[in-house]
Amino acid sequence: MRWIRYVAIALVNAFGVVVSIVWVAVPHTLAQSSVNSTIQTYQLQEATPTARSLPELYKLRDRLKADLNKLTQNSDRTLFPEPWREEIQRQQSENSIQNLQAVEASILIEEKANNTWQQAAKLARQAVEIGRIPNPNAATWKRSQNLWQEAIEILRQIPQESFLTDKVIEKTIEYQGYVAVATYELQLARSIEEAKNRERLEKQAKATVSKPATITPLSIPSTSVTPPLGFSFLGDTNRDGIIDDRDEQRREQWSLSSGALILFNNDDDDRKGIPDWQDQKVNGDRDVQDLAPIALKLSEEFVGSQIFLTADTAAINHINVFQKTTDGWQIVDISGKKPLVFDREIVLGVEAKQFRDRNWNGAIALKATAAKNGKEIASDTIQMGVSPWIMSPNTAAVKEIYVSDRGVENSEFVSQIKQAVEPTGAKAKVTPGDSIWMQETQEIGYVQFPDKSGIRTLNSALNSEGNNNKSLLESDFGVFKIGESRRLDILNQWADGYGNLEVTPPIPGYPMGRVYYGNSGTATLNPEVVDFIKAQQVQGPPVDIDTSWLLIRNADEIISFIPNNSGKPLLIVVSPEAGVKLLEELAQKGYNDAIVNRDLSTQTTVSVALNNKSLIQHNLYLQQEKINPLLSKLKKEFQLTDDQIIQIPAMFGYSGYAWWPNMVNCVAVNGKLLVANPRGAIIDGQDYTQEKFRQLVAPSGISVDFLEDKYYYELKGNTHSATNTIRQGEIKPFWEF
Repeated sequence: MRWIRYVAIALVNAFGVVVSIVWVAVPHTLAQSSVNSTIQTYQLQEATPTARSLPELYKLRDRLKADLNKLTQNSDRTLFPEPWREEIQRQQSENSIQNLQAVEASILIEEKANNTWQQAAKLARQAVEIGRIPNPNAATWKRSQNLWQEAIEILRQIPQESFLTDKVIEKTIEYQGYVAVATYELQLARSIEEAKNRERLEKQAKATVSKPATITPLSIPSTSVTPPLGFSFLGDTNRDGIIDDRDEQRREQWSLSSGALILFNNDDDDRKGIPDWQDQKVNGDRDVQDLAPIALKLSEEFVGSQIFLTADTAAINHINVFQKTTDGWQIVDISGKKPLVFDREIVLGVEAKQFRDRNWNGAIALKATAAKNGKEIASDTIQMGVSPWIMSPNTAAVKEIYVSDRGVENSEFVSQIKQAVEPTGAKAKVTPGDSIWMQETQEIGYVQFPDKSGIRTLNSALNSEGNNNKSLLESDFGVFKIGESRRLDILNQWADGYGNLEVTPPIPGYPMGRVYYGNSGTATLNPEVVDFIKAQQVQGPPVDIDTSWLLIRNADEIISFIPNNSGKPLLIVVSPEAGVKLLEELAQKGYNDAIVNRDLSTQTTVSVALNNKSLIQHNLYLQQEKINPLLSKLKKEFQLTDDQIIQIPAMFGYSGYAWWPNMVNCVAVNGKLLVANPRGAIIDGQDYTQEKFRQLVAPSGISVDFLEDKYYYELKGNTHSATNTIRQGEIKPFWEF
């Protein structure tokens, strides 16, 4: 018998994108003519292991050098009688050199990052020592403030790709808090010094023409002070939708659980196609509802004074403030240079221009100051914070489901979605010619805001950088983007898609759910988006899951949460081992000739599939090395028990594509589960794989609708990837948890 060799063949879709790599057996003579394909496959297999610290990089560098030396020494041509093997050895050397260069470049980055980290730490230590000086004066606190700010600026020089990124974010937030303390103490010290000179200043004021006072913007104070009599500056501190005397408490302190909230006003109430925060206008009564109200009430003694409004320096570029006047709502100067329109009862509204992120903690301090005859006679401060963006889990109630109309290619799929969801009260919105992969382009979440009737919930969609579709932008529905577009290699090109960003239902310790995302080892979800999730604080820290073995490398291809009658979270996960066992069950029952993957490019019989030992061993390997470790991790991170996990039969090709339609890549809609038709073996008139799935999820009480998503499957995606949903937000406000 002539020897055969296996050659890697890349499958390319209609758009010129590689959608899978398959191994094909060819005779020896043909194998020699396929050297390039073989080498490309070898390169993929020889990917450099990832390191997660500088010491690991040093070890990896030493190992690569040793490997390169071995390759250089092992140059005996007699060991490689076939030219294509020599070519592979040459490619091995080139790959090792490239990998070594990449590791050495990473070492330089990490060494520089470590030095920068130490510089910032040194400044922080100096700032701490200054804070311990007895009876510090204004100059002392100014020096402390400058040191903390300088430490923050130095931390920001550390590259985002460094291993220290997470620590940098944590330290930056910590140092910002110390800046606030130093700034407050600085202002207090200055006030004491100014009091000593007050008599002299009053004499000078009488001798000169009175001029409006310019108020220096303040950073966020951390200690509550008693407001001056007759100078009432209040926001909705207790979050009941009403401003009254009960809001006097904790006005200068803010946290996720208490203090006045403001909205990132990114909806479009005037329907002009741009988010409201961009036009610096109040667009009617609906837009007024999106402003955080502030009331400033003045007693008779303040008549004739000028009222100035200032924002802390960190927030001044991230908010707009408006004043309600007889001429309508007017934009307010918050630098302290121009006074407000005077009134005994001043009404203000505040909007944010963005959510909190890696560069801004979302906290705002607004200071109102009264000046008369050239001097400050009263002031008061309110601290506020931006309401966080929240993701909806797959288990939440659905209001609308989106799908793109691709003509005859997916007409049956679209029709089935309409038939399935409309009886549940959800709307099916079909958009002609939109993205095939609706899930990848945007993640639709929501924000909560206090209201007299309880809370308002407004949807807000995180759009991908390449998605300029603003069709969702309307009144009470905002859109925004985080991060810049990245040019990822072909293996990781979908890493930034939002099928790679998901959230659990409420779990112990995370009443709003906990975010998870995919990590391929060479690329994760955009780090700016990951940091954005961390900054929201209500659904994190997020958990990364290993997607390195998948072709598309998205988290929604591995796990999904589905509704459960018991109220406990129920996780379904792909199980290659269960997929192999399903085939073995069919064989044991005498159905060796039954066809699986019917009418698909992978169609075959049960016996042929089981006789493909490489395919079977590959899937058992995935179970042992990828799925089982993942389950151990998720049990710990999500506090799950074995009875909350359902392993769904699945099999995967060598390059990580689903060997039959992926049933875990599903969508829950109001008591129904929309699942890819697996096209399993027909036994006694029923699809054996479908029935196996129904049995497995039966304890949840959810009904299952199998959809014909062959069009998507052949492009290496399934039902969840092809759709998107607008879901109901959590009924209980985040600040009550």
